[in-house]
Amino acid sequence: MITCIIAEKPSVARDIARIVGANSKQDGYLEGSGYLVTWAMGHLITLAMPEVYGFSTYKAEDLPIRPNPFRLIVR
Repeated sequence: MITCIIAEKPSVARDIARIVGANSKQDGYLEGSGYLVTWAMGHLITLAMPEVYGFSTYKAEDLPIRPNPFRLIVR
C-alpha cells in the first residue's frame, strides 16, 4: 500500500519527502519507501465565514463565534 501525502507547497513537500524517505523525483511528486508526496499551490480547505452560520451582522457581544462543528469549505 502506498500512502499519499499532499502538502501545501513544493518546499513543504520536499521537507516531508526527505523525512519519510521519498527520494525519487517524478513529474509533480516524489516517491519512495511506500510514500507518494505531492503538493498543491495554496490552501485547499478553509474555515467557513460567520455568514455561513447566520451571522451576517454581529456585535462584539456575539464574539467569539465558535460553531460546533466548524464547517470546512473546499476551495
